[in-house]
Amino acid sequence: MKKSLPFILLLLLLNSCNSNKKKKQKDIQNSNLIHELFAKIEKGAYPKTNSILISQNDSLLFEKYFNGYGKDSLQDVRSTTKSITALLAGIAIDKEILKVNEPVLTYLPQYNKGNLENWDDRKSLITVEDLLTMRTGIGCEQFFGDIGFPDCEEKMFDQKDWVKYGLDQKMAFAPKERWLYTGTAPMIMGAVISESSNTNIAEFASKHLFTPLKITDNYHWAKNKMTGRYFTAGLLRISPIDMLTIGNMVINKGKYNGQQVISEKMINEILSEKVRLPQDYSFFNVAGNSWNGQKPASYGYYWYTEKAKINEREITLKFTFGNGGNYILLIPELKNLVIVFTGSNYGKPILNKQPFDMMYKYILPYFLK
Repeated sequence: MKKSLPFILLLLLLNSCNSNKKKKQKDIQNSNLIHELFAKIEKGAYPKTNSILISQNDSLLFEKYFNGYGKDSLQDVRSTTKSITALLAGIAIDKEILKVNEPVLTYLPQYNKGNLENWDDRKSLITVEDLLTMRTGIGCEQFFGDIGFPDCEEKMFDQKDWVKYGLDQKMAFAPKERWLYTGTAPMIMGAVISESSNTNIAEFASKHLFTPLKITDNYHWAKNKMTGRYFTAGLLRISPIDMLTIGNMVINKGKYNGQQVISEKMINEILSEKVRLPQDYSFFNVAGNSWNGQKPASYGYYWYTEKAKINEREITLKFTFGNGGNYILLIPELKNLVIVFTGSNYGKPILNKQPFDMMYKYILPYFLK
């Protein structure tokens, strides 16, 4: 029996309503993902998470603080400091006071064969880029902690001269041969920037990075009182909102408020994939997430890259990493998405990767809806 036209139209209308209802329900479910995450954190699901800030195309979408932290609270971001040191190195290279292929000791003539312990001629071959990519060959390692090399950073704080201490350590490999993560490399890098610019790193950073970003006085550098050197490998205290500002400048290829703070060329170098991390290391995997074809993270100039696979779509993340769970994450392909996490899970190698579980289960699915 033929159905009448009004009946067919009614069926189409009902199907359309059902479709719209399902879409609306899915949108509500997606929009609740972020708030669901915040609720879980408040109930203790992701302990010692202190803040999450999310922006897209320079617009702040979410800003949430926990554990008594607030907008003006300063966070010890640990090794995210290294990534900021890389930005300062990029500025120095832009100004042509540094060259990436120049030997490090060219800029530090006060440290030489005559006064360095464990002298090895290979030390004279270490370049600026070797420092920035953690491939100096110096036998210090603190990322894995169990591969037979000392964690030199722990003992460094007992020394009068942090830079000399790093350069005094024994060579384990030729420069460029192997990735060994150590705080001594960015500490030496900070000295190279200071010597080449004829100013201390705090003044250089204030003039060329923080002031252009309108970050004026709400941060604090750790300083060696005996030598006046600032610690450029960690312990910078800065607010989450200022971390977000730095992330937005980087994701906008070095621009902030129309000003080119760092050249696009240097931003590309800093964020590039120059070294594959050993042991197939993946931040997502450590956080408990894995998939077929998962690839290890890689390293540029003190910044990491890793790919995530969500709903069969591959997403590329560029990020800093600071012990405790302190990250600036950039995802350009999702409308310049920038995510900041701060946390206090210091010395806890699993818990300080929990932001990757939050991204995998909540944040990335929300923005992929």
